[in-house]
Amino acid sequence: MRYLFTTIPGTSHTLPLVPLAHAALAAGHEVAFAASGPALRAANAAGLQTIAAAGDEAAEPYEELIAKVTTSDLAQEFPGPKILPYVSGIFGEVGARLVEGVAEAARTWRADAVVFPPNHVAGLLAARMTGLPAVLHGIGTPRPVFAPALAYLEPVAARLGVDLPAPVADVEIDLNPASLTAPSLGGPGGGGPAAAHRLPMRYTSYNGGAEIPPGLLGRGERPRVAVTLGSLAALYGEGTMLREIVDGSADLGIELVITTGGAELPALTGSLPPHVTCVDWVPLRTLLASCDAIVHHGGMGSTFTAFDAGVPQLAIPLTGPESVSNGRVAADRGTGIVLDPPLSVPLTAATVKSSLHELLSNPAHRTAAAEVAAEMREMPAPSATLVQLDALLGGTA
Repeated sequence: MRYLFTTIPGTSHTLPLVPLAHAALAAGHEVAFAASGPALRAANAAGLQTIAAAGDEAAEPYEELIAKVTTSDLAQEFPGPKILPYVSGIFGEVGARLVEGVAEAARTWRADAVVFPPNHVAGLLAARMTGLPAVLHGIGTPRPVFAPALAYLEPVAARLGVDLPAPVADVEIDLNPASLTAPSLGGPGGGGPAAAHRLPMRYTSYNGGAEIPPGLLGRGERPRVAVTLGSLAALYGEGTMLREIVDGSADLGIELVITTGGAELPALTGSLPPHVTCVDWVPLRTLLASCDAIVHHGGMGSTFTAFDAGVPQLAIPLTGPESVSNGRVAADRGTGIVLDPPLSVPLTAATVKSSLHELLSNPAHRTAAAEVAAEMREMPAPSATLVQLDALLGGTA
C-alpha cells in the first residue's frame, strides 16, 4: 500500500499522525506527507518523505487564527453562533490553498489511500477527486470531517469541475478511550456523519526528538511539574503568563520544569528561583515520565500526552474554544483542572498556587489519570490498527 498523509500547515496537527506513518513504513508500505509550511518540516524531521502541496502561503489563514486566539477573546469577538463561520472560513481557505497540490501528489505519487485529520477538508476532497479511499485520522477526542469548512471549498470544486463530496470518510481512526466523554460536536469541532468503518487506535505520544538533559531522566526529591505552552511561539508571548506560574509555584515545595520552545521570554530574564529549570525543547512523553503533574495550554497533543503518561493536568486554555473543550474533557474525567481562558479572566499567581496545590494533594486526580493511561494501553497499537486498515482497504505490503 501507498499511504499519502496530509494535514493543515501546523506542527501540532502533524505529530499525532506520525506513529501510524512509522507503523506503515515498518510494515513495508510506502508513506509520503503532502503538506506545507510547519507540517512539511515536522514530517521531514520525523524521517518521512514529503511532497510540497503548496508554498508557505497556505499557512497564512491558520496563522491568522493563531494571532486571533492569542490576542483576543474569540467568544467575545464572535459571540454565539458567529464563531462557527469564522473558524470554518479559516480552515476552508487553508483547504482551498492545498487541495489541488494534495490531489496532484496523490496522482503522481500513485497513492492508494489519503489519510487526513478532521479539520483538513482538502484531504477528503483530494481523495474523492482521485477516487481513493478517504481515511479520517483523529488527533484526540473524536471529531468527524469538519463539514462547515468543507462547504467553503465549493468554489474550488466548481472550478475543477467536480462535485463537493459528502462530509464523511470511508474509515475513521479513533484515538479516544471510551471513558473520556467527547465534547459536544455542535460547535467549531462539529461536522458530518460518522465514517462507515471505525478503527480504534492507541494514542502513541510522538513529540519529535531532542537530547534529554540527564537530570530530567529520573525523579528528584521533590514533586516535579512540567510546563508547556505548545509548539507555537505566539502562545508564549513575552513569558508573562509563565512568570505567574513561576511565582505561584514558589511555596509549594516542588520542582518546576518549563519547556520554552526556543521562544524569547523577557519576563523570565534574570535569575530564576532555584525550584525552576528552563529547557528549550524536550519530548513531552519523556519529560512526563518523571513528573507528577503538567501545566499546559489546552492543546490536544499536550492533553493526550498527559493522558498517555497518567499524569494529572492543569489546563490554562490559550487557543480558543477548542482548548477549553480539551481542558473540560480532562476535568470531567477527574484527571485535572481547567481554568478560565486568561484573555477573559487574567491568570494570577494565587490561582496557580491553589490549582497546583489541589492537583498535587488530591490523590483522586492521579488515580483517574492512571486509570485513563491503563485504558489507553489496552487499545490497539498503531501496528495492529494498520493491519485492520490494510484489510479494509484490500491492500498488502
